[in-house]
Amino acid sequence: MAESWSVDEVQTFLSLVGEERIQRELDGATRNEKVFQEVAQLLAAHGYHRTYKQCRDKLKKLKSDYRTIKDHNGRSGANRRTWKWFDQMDAIYGSRPASNGREGALDSATSLLDNTIEDDALSTIDSLALSPCSDASTVIAASPPARPSTPATSSRTPERLVPGKRKRSMHHQEHLAVLREMQVADIQQQELNRAQRELHLQMAIDEARQAREQEAALRTEENAQTAAFNQAFLNVMGMLVQAMSGRQEQNSLPD
Repeated sequence: MAESWSVDEVQTFLSLVGEERIQRELDGATRNEKVFQEVAQLLAAHGYHRTYKQCRDKLKKLKSDYRTIKDHNGRSGANRRTWKWFDQMDAIYGSRPASNGREGALDSATSLLDNTIEDDALSTIDSLALSPCSDASTVIAASPPARPSTPATSSRTPERLVPGKRKRSMHHQEHLAVLREMQVADIQQQELNRAQRELHLQMAIDEARQAREQEAALRTEENAQTAAFNQAFLNVMGMLVQAMSGRQEQNSLPD
């Protein structure tokens, strides 16, 4: 069983994850294993040894708790919840778009589904409470029975549940449409990131090729200059040898 995280370890972990560079890499990465490996290495430098999977799971849990408390406090007036990591998490994610990257999109979709299911349950309870025929037998018929009901109760139950089922069906269709839109946006973002990486890679390859071509041109020019210098030097030396040979022949002739 993994060792629990201490308070100092979580504070150090959030200070590392909260760095803008780490957040940008998490937002733009579809597979964030390398990012969390770097976080684990930075955490080890502070004396805390965790695997990248433990770091990833810890951040996922912290983000889930943060969004749950933030959503609750946004809907509730007096019954507000507190959490010791809320301020530090809010400083990191309070102003960041919730839909950045694959992880943010899935967390946002989960939060949306949880909130809507809770709202549906509250609206169903309110509608039963405000109904003019809401006696004890109606409440029992509206709730899911533990065993088959009597014929009279089962005949009344569909009349009570059909509007709620239709409403929930409409909500589920809206949820599926939102999830499809988020999936399409996520795929488009991945394609954009891939195109940008390919463009940067191609630019780097072009720059490297141009540098090699310039270096080869400079070497060719230097070799040509060296060959011309050597040829000129040999010509001068040949002329000197000829001149010295002519003088020796003249000195060797009898007077």
